[in-house]
Amino acid sequence: MNSETMPWDARPSLQDFIRSHISADKPGVDEAGSTLPDDERASRGSKIRWAPGASDGVATYHMGNAKDNPAIGTLLGLVRSYLKQPTVANKERIYKFLTEVHVVSVIDSFIRALVEDKNLDSRRLYELAKSFATEAPDREPVKFGIAILGLFRRAEDQELFQALGRHDEFTLFCAVAIANASKDDGPLWTLARNVTGWGRIHCVQRLHMTADPSIKNWLLREGFRNQVMYEYLAVICARAGGLLVALSEDQIDAELRVAAGDLIEAMIVGGPAENIDGYEDARSVIGHYLRHLEHSADKIEDFLHVSAISGFLNQEDSAWETRFASGWSPDARDSLRTQCAAILGRPMWIQSVKAELNSDDETDFARASQAAKILGLETWDIHWRRLEQKPHLPARWYHVMELCNDQRIDQVLGLMEREFDLKALATGASDELGLEPKYEQHSCLGNMLQGLRRFPLKGMSIIDAGLKSPVISNRNAAINAISELPREKWPADMHSLLNQAMSVEPCEPVRQRLQELLRSA
Repeated sequence: MNSETMPWDARPSLQDFIRSHISADKPGVDEAGSTLPDDERASRGSKIRWAPGASDGVATYHMGNAKDNPAIGTLLGLVRSYLKQPTVANKERIYKFLTEVHVVSVIDSFIRALVEDKNLDSRRLYELAKSFATEAPDREPVKFGIAILGLFRRAEDQELFQALGRHDEFTLFCAVAIANASKDDGPLWTLARNVTGWGRIHCVQRLHMTADPSIKNWLLREGFRNQVMYEYLAVICARAGGLLVALSEDQIDAELRVAAGDLIEAMIVGGPAENIDGYEDARSVIGHYLRHLEHSADKIEDFLHVSAISGFLNQEDSAWETRFASGWSPDARDSLRTQCAAILGRPMWIQSVKAELNSDDETDFARASQAAKILGLETWDIHWRRLEQKPHLPARWYHVMELCNDQRIDQVLGLMEREFDLKALATGASDELGLEPKYEQHSCLGNMLQGLRRFPLKGMSIIDAGLKSPVISNRNAAINAISELPREKWPADMHSLLNQAMSVEPCEPVRQRLQELLRSA
């Protein structure tokens, strides 16, 4: 079949697009390649934009695969019709259908039904899949093509999977295809190192049974690190990488020490995945980790990791009832608490934190600021100076408002009114999420508004700008601030302001909040 006759061939293929944004010396794709050309079509007009691979990641991790989805039967019928009569029209019907479904939600059940059909023309099926994977300009048909190609386990397709898989939107499908065809974990490990977002999560999940020492070492030191949440992979990497065995050594290097701390803290945080209560080696791992830090803790990262462990050990006794029934003991808990207190109580930390608070590196400063809060150090002057230096960085407004008090609030309000054109930010209510760089100043406004909840009757000009902002979160934050105002102390024009905002509000949940606020007055 001549692909030039296909009606969707007027647009460049996603394969060509991804290959044009790959750098051999860097993982993934470059920044310009992160947003796929079909982004507008895939979003179907919605303002919500998923990070690459996030939609499929959330679906597989938290929702599962619907076995009774009627789309599965429809897709089977379309594919069977094409395999019997491989016409342009039949191929187009499959393609159009795929652009309207979430392939990840149907592909497993579809493939199970497909392989049970012994009368399918496998040659035509392969050609169809290869066409979609290599020529399609829309993401869902590409995913379908990758998934079907993976069934054939052909060596010549492995390079294609490695290339397409470097974009997080396709890594899940490529990881499955690679794992199915590979006799060892090497190819999947290669892909895992070439992605940093949801793709890293999908690859590492499939390396959990590896016996390769090099991969196990990588899992402990690097494999869990991703741009989504370390918590997704912390327990997996601790188990698969052999964290207990690694920490049982008499000496460990600084890299492993920091990585182990990151892993333990992520397991304590938990959240979307298995947490430290499901990790069978937790008590022993924490014990060995603290043993190593008794003589080697010298970085603020070490301090923060031990502080996280201390917080875990000092949780309310009710949280420890099940832990005592599953391997922990009160004596072990008390012993580890004593070790944490000894490490955290060293005088050196105060000087280290004060020195790091002068760092121009945002990450180093953030760590130092977090440690200073734990140590009870006063950092207002430092945060205020940094905000004055770069008032258009949203995070700096957040930290200043967190430390703000009644004596400082007018000073902070004055800076925002001087540095920002509030009228330029108050262009009218819209349904913008405010995630793009052009909304950076709106993010500053949002952090200011969130902090204003603690200061009733302050910043009315900023609240007014928030109500008229195109960014939904700004308007919600303005409503939050107004909600804290005693109704009897509302400014005379507050009812008029809220009624006007409600009359133009395009977002139904925000409009309902405005209505409730007016009813409560």
